[in-house]
Amino acid sequence: MIPDDYFALLVTPGGTATVLELPEETRAAAAAEVVEQVFAVEASLNEVTLRVGCREYGIVTRARLAELQRHAPRQVGDGDLGRLPGPGTFVLLRFGCTACSRVELRVHVDEEQLPQCPDHGRMRREP
Repeated sequence: MIPDDYFALLVTPGGTATVLELPEETRAAAAAEVVEQVFAVEASLNEVTLRVGCREYGIVTRARLAELQRHAPRQVGDGDLGRLPGPGTFVLLRFGCTACSRVELRVHVDEEQLPQCPDHGRMRREP
């Protein structure tokens, strides 16, 4: 599989959702971990639109992520560098449009490329 195919495994066609944007250099396995942690922290979210760099891959749902986790083959070394249970070490940044309900989540912010609502312009950081 080529790298884009790995991201395609995560997404569910159709629908709309809160956008989760990750840095361009993010690998699919790391993206899956971040989405899992976002769902753990944001109990009200059931789906996010996954964007890596400038490319939007589609919707990742709780159900799809759970399905992938049930069918993921174990490999040599899976126990190495295991992580402790609980929230991840990233800080989830939330941006919202002041005119509509559009929300974007980020784990990084490029000050020169702050989130923009396609209909209303610059989004504001929320607590």
